Amino acid sequence: MKKLISFLSVVAVLATFGATPAFPLASSKFAAEVSDITLIRNSSSNAAPKTVLRTTIKTPNKKDLLIGVSLETALFTQTQVKSKGGTPDSASASATLEVSVLLDGKRFNPTDRSGAFPPKVVFDKRAQTLSATLGGFQSCVDLNGDGVIDVATECTLTDEEIELILDTMAAHHFNFMAANLPPGNHTLEVQVGIGVDTSFGAGSASATAGVGRGSLTVEEVRAINQVVPGAGIEFDFLQ
Repeated sequence: MKKLISFLSVVAVLATFGATPAFPLASSKFAAEVSDITLIRNSSSNAAPKTVLRTTIKTPNKKDLLIGVSLETALFTQTQVKSKGGTPDSASASATLEVSVLLDGKRFNPTDRSGAFPPKVVFDKRAQTLSATLGGFQSCVDLNGDGVIDVATECTLTDEEIELILDTMAAHHFNFMAANLPPGNHTLEVQVGIGVDTSFGAGSASATAGVGRGSLTVEEVRAINQVVPGAGIEFDFLQ
């Protein structure tokens, strides 16, 4: 057990720092990389897909891979509105983390079904909208002529409104599949893309997204795969 843990630690360090091992890879049933550091610090701007985890596995001919990706994800959305005199105001903020797996540097190809499927998974998404209509005075009349407006009896008021809408989606772990691989060494990369957007009127809005620790596991399996119309690709594992 101690030898196995030590070997995996060396592989993880080599993969993290981009070093090339001096020894050839032997065919293996399993490979992994685990990170104990923040992979992507909170970003308030859109970011193209970035590789955060990488590992390599050697397979014989016509083998399939079960690829597990687990990530700690963080979203922050802030919305503030300002309203008076019955004037409506709204603010929106959204943040999204999308994850994909590259096989030998390539994305899934739907034509020949090569690569890791599905092509992209939403690991975290939040869309937040805050709206308010405050200070709903419509009109006031000094009915008794005393020169003092009694808000309770001499003013027509409209209802004040505050509304918060949240639309969320999360995965945090997902299994990808790669089928019918040719023999040889194969590199798996986990890429994360960030999308943020804000809009506001008199108030303010902000959004950030980031990734904490994560793990990538790859297991060699035998499976029969077929396209299921309207459902994607179905995989049946064999013993």
